[in-house]
Amino acid sequence: MEHQAFRKGGEVVGLEILGATMYTCVVWVVNCQMALSVNYFTYIQHLFIWGGIVFWYIFLLAYGAMDPYISTTAYKVFIEACAPAPSYWLVTMFVSISTLLPYFIYSAVQMRFFPLYHQMILWIRSDGQTEDPEYCQMVRQRSLRPTTVGYTARFEAKSTEKQKHGR
Repeated sequence: MEHQAFRKGGEVVGLEILGATMYTCVVWVVNCQMALSVNYFTYIQHLFIWGGIVFWYIFLLAYGAMDPYISTTAYKVFIEACAPAPSYWLVTMFVSISTLLPYFIYSAVQMRFFPLYHQMILWIRSDGQTEDPEYCQMVRQRSLRPTTVGYTARFEAKSTEKQKHGR
């Protein structure tokens, strides 16, 4: 982005354009990662996830339209510099994909080879194996783990046990 002319006058990227591009990438990545982590979408989740992205663009337009005395260097940054530039959209897309790819791969590997208890239950429901007692028992056995609690809780449990036995 550094050597590309963004404005009509031929000016190259300044910090305001770089900042708008970076924050746009952050908004996209955070909202898309929320969308990837949701198992079941509701209308409210759609509203807040995709609405957050839309709100960011509305904010860019509104803040850039304010008087330059208020918006200082952000005056018309999105309208004049970012939106018409293909590199802005390409950078946003490639950064979003490249930052979400490791999360997606991790989630897929974790779900396939090391599923959590609630993920196993989702599998049982989606596979239609809720009536298979052998499969359900296998899921229960894989989900049983020793309970671990903090030192204070263990200390309290031991002292309570000692008091019960009169020691």
